Amino acid sequence: MATDKIIVALDYASADEAMAMVQRTKDYISFYKVGSQLFTLNGPDIVKRIVAEGVDVMLDLKFHDIPVTVNKSVEAVKDLGCRFATIHTTGGAEMMLAAQLGTAESNLELLGVTVLTSMDSDTLGMVGFDHSVPGQVMMLARLASQCGLSGLVCSPQEIGFLKEMLEIPMKLITPGIRPANAEADDQRRTMTPARALEEGADHIVIGRPITKAEDPAAAAKA
Repeated sequence: MATDKIIVALDYASADEAMAMVQRTKDYISFYKVGSQLFTLNGPDIVKRIVAEGVDVMLDLKFHDIPVTVNKSVEAVKDLGCRFATIHTTGGAEMMLAAQLGTAESNLELLGVTVLTSMDSDTLGMVGFDHSVPGQVMMLARLASQCGLSGLVCSPQEIGFLKEMLEIPMKLITPGIRPANAEADDQRRTMTPARALEEGADHIVIGRPITKAEDPAAAAKA
């Protein structure tokens, strides 16, 4: 039976490549992520095509703009049939509240991106944040919870303390997942799939270890 615990990141330019990956792995995986590259080149149609395969979609466009623009962007996503859409929590409370209003009368769930898994405390400092990564994640997570978001996108290394500190449970979706024998690539805060699920991740996002595997279906099954 296909699992929704793993979300496969379809980081392709080509719609045909993305659809081929869905068709090769959907016997084991029932959840896929569409990011900026795939969406920018192929538009809403690629989301509708993937949903038509009977699987779920996380639209990972990380909306971050003035509140009214984000509200209208989220409203536009509602008709695509996605299960999740992402926004940047650094947009602030007013933006997140406006985004949440945009989900009205739909089943769309908003996920707040805290600190990208390619960043560490040094890179946070370079862009003007004076928190450590855990401190920044905690601050943004509390704000997202207060604004009514359904979940958070965070590093697997933050799962434990987020589970403890959040008064209202939120879904935790974790990229930065790498099997023990895989390269870290551009990810800095990583964890193996099994460990992330043991820590309490609700969904784990995996891209290259599956999509670049010689046999993606076998990698997904493993």
